[in-house]
Amino acid sequence: MPHRTESKTSPRRIQAVMKQRKALELRMKGETYHEIASKLGYKTHTGALAAVNKALDKTLQPTAAHYRALTLERLTTVMQTFWPAMLTGDDDAARTVLHALRDIRQLMGLDAPQKVEHAGNQDNPIRHQVMTVSVGDVTSALQVLADAGAVRLEPNGIQPGNPLDRLYPPSAND
Repeated sequence: MPHRTESKTSPRRIQAVMKQRKALELRMKGETYHEIASKLGYKTHTGALAAVNKALDKTLQPTAAHYRALTLERLTTVMQTFWPAMLTGDDDAARTVLHALRDIRQLMGLDAPQKVEHAGNQDNPIRHQVMTVSVGDVTSALQVLADAGAVRLEPNGIQPGNPLDRLYPPSAND
């Protein structure tokens, strides 16, 4: 039997959006998540937190933008208030400023993960080539670079006839 989903305009969904809007409005007035949960009937404060976040993320862009602006203004006021004390060496003020900075970064999305393309773009994909080289080839290449003055070769303490030679015996080309 096909799975049916509830209409986006069903009374239950509309009521849920209105409840999220009210949770966001209460938060904007400075109420705690515990108070919001109690007033709106969420089982725990995390339900109120989820409602506010959902309202911010998806459903109420104008109100969310207003909330972000209001919160940024409040955090800026905190920074302005505690900044001078922080500069004089007050540890508590420094901690408060650091917390406000962290909250501003989170509010503005500055620490959000960035998409990194590891495969190159569609017009110019990254290509890989696997090569097999012998130790003799590497040694010869290093000697050419050393002769040209591009690298300096120094002994590393391993002498011919050491135990590694039994694991990797020199080939006739070396």
